[in-house]
Amino acid sequence: MYGNFIDNLRLFTKGGSGGMGYPRLGGEGGKGGDVWVVAHNKMTLKQLKDKYPQKRFVAGEGANSRVSALKGSKGKDCEIPVPVGISVTDENGKIIGKCALGSKVVKNVHICLKIV
Repeated sequence: MYGNFIDNLRLFTKGGSGGMGYPRLGGEGGKGGDVWVVAHNKMTLKQLKDKYPQKRFVAGEGANSRVSALKGSKGKDCEIPVPVGISVTDENGKIIGKCALGSKVVKNVHICLKIV
């Protein structure tokens, strides 16, 4: 980092775990939430780092199945605002996707953001 310019940033993400089912009654636990990387026009990596200094993003857990509600509700999604034109890579450097204005990239792994 030189001055206020940041060209890459490592974030830690975790998708939500699914809820417990109710097998005896055929109940199904809710799906865990997803982590979305969403491109915003006026966002910078510096702003992202300043707004979320812990750099950890966790989606919500799915609800458990119960007698009164056999289908558990879905966990809350987590959205990460990022600048337009970045590449999203996993911890091994493999490109998961590129963010254009209004696009969403999802992957529940540790990610690294790089300006292209």
